[in-house]
Amino acid sequence: MNTKLRIFLLSFLCCLAALLSAGAEESPVRRTDNPWVILRSFLVSYPDRIEAVDYDVSVKDWYMVISGQRLYWAGGRLLTRDDLPRFDTWRPYVDYLYPREIPDPAGFTPEVIANLNHRVVTERRGNAPRYNLAFYDALYDGRTRARIESHITRFDYLGKRVSVHERIVDPLKRVESRLQELAKKDHEVAAFIASIGSVEGYNWREIRDSKDRSNHSWGIAVDILPKNWGQKNIYWSWIGYWNDKWMLIPLDRRWMPPEAAVDAFEAEGFIWGGKWLLWDNMHFEYRPELLALRSWGYTGRVTDEP
Repeated sequence: MNTKLRIFLLSFLCCLAALLSAGAEESPVRRTDNPWVILRSFLVSYPDRIEAVDYDVSVKDWYMVISGQRLYWAGGRLLTRDDLPRFDTWRPYVDYLYPREIPDPAGFTPEVIANLNHRVVTERRGNAPRYNLAFYDALYDGRTRARIESHITRFDYLGKRVSVHERIVDPLKRVESRLQELAKKDHEVAAFIASIGSVEGYNWREIRDSKDRSNHSWGIAVDILPKNWGQKNIYWSWIGYWNDKWMLIPLDRRWMPPEAAVDAFEAEGFIWGGKWLLWDNMHFEYRPELLALRSWGYTGRVTDEP
């Protein structure tokens, strides 16, 4: 089925579902602007794993089929049908749109700063909802440590040894080829490659100050650490314990890879943690669905969260 026909059918199904549910009792799962568009970003990003995107009239929600299993949109949470009655137990897996530019703290409003502080306090107290892991378990066969480690491979990357999930080896190698070509004419990229002290990949662990598993636990993220970051800041949490104004640290006081290097990673499906509000400038993770949404110019809501 070609792309235009798929888009037409999905749009038709969305309208049909709305008509069928008109006047019916409201679904317990709240809506976003265009959940089917976001689910389609998964479909095009993981075409060998996601078999379909469709609408379930009985549940009144969109779903994807992955490994023969339905995962419902559920406000971005990607849940099995059994978990839908408790949908608000979990935080949305899809909870933000990846930006083109680095958020500049010079333009942060008092509201943004207060929200960031509240988010940090909530997570450090262990009060933040956790992610439901059904999607990653299906996508990366990661229900247990033994299962995920059966898919971890170790190879040389940018002159260092790194362990990652087998699914991201080829994208990483394409990034490496891009960087090597850039380094021939871009001295900043060449200096960046030469400055790398280590590349950290797979690590079965929880996110610091959280009960959630880090994306390193699936082997789909790499941390690129320089030999020396020149007294600059590289990760918000490392400075956040003693500086409660960590979010206002100017961009020029943060260690960063060259823009061309970030572009090379993004071109192959990796997002960069330096563009997060909770910035992690050493971190790259494989999230091609977020880059697909950005390339389509999607600006709607992605969750039912305020």
